[in-house]
Amino acid sequence: MGFKRISTVQTAAASKDLVALATVKSALQIQGSDENAYLKLLIASTSAAVMRYCNRVFVAETVLDEFWPDRDPYPFQLPGGLKELQLSRWPVISLTSVTENSLALVAGTDFRTDGDVGHLIRLGGNAYPVPWSPWPIAAIHNSGFATIPADVQEAVIRMIKARRLGRTRDPYERQRNIPGVIEQSWWIATGDEAGNMPPDVADILDNYRVPVIG
Repeated sequence: MGFKRISTVQTAAASKDLVALATVKSALQIQGSDENAYLKLLIASTSAAVMRYCNRVFVAETVLDEFWPDRDPYPFQLPGGLKELQLSRWPVISLTSVTENSLALVAGTDFRTDGDVGHLIRLGGNAYPVPWSPWPIAAIHNSGFATIPADVQEAVIRMIKARRLGRTRDPYERQRNIPGVIEQSWWIATGDEAGNMPPDVADILDNYRVPVIG
């Protein structure tokens, strides 16, 4: 059975940047503050591109997830129900409340949380997993990464480095050759490659990417 879900951010993060300015400057060995404004712009745009590619928000926020499991109309010959609930964000840092048909459920007694993947598992009277009943369900939780994973930060820094180095170069220039002086070539996405994501960056981010089924 499927379900409908509406997610509402109740406490938004102060920033959705995936890496700090100081971290970028240290990694790229940039001194002084002349480039700060430009680097902040790159951090914001690159972070947004990474989240869009991965189909998820990385920074921790407090979210209300409301679920409506699919079910047959009355007389409910196929009652419906769900094996487990998938929260909209993960990993789960803390869970404020879970209600089923407006009744509060007790963690550890009525349900368990698999925080790493954002699953809510309903428990029966013998503390064994059972399907969720086809009633409206609501969960308030704080989820996301309190600290952005190091490899995600590395992916963002690699993209920022490439964009910074290409700032004064024609973005569609593939190769430059001055015989006997210099020969250079640059990566440009073509065909089925990952848009503006270089292959090494896409390889890192694919570990965090949420598949989308059309």
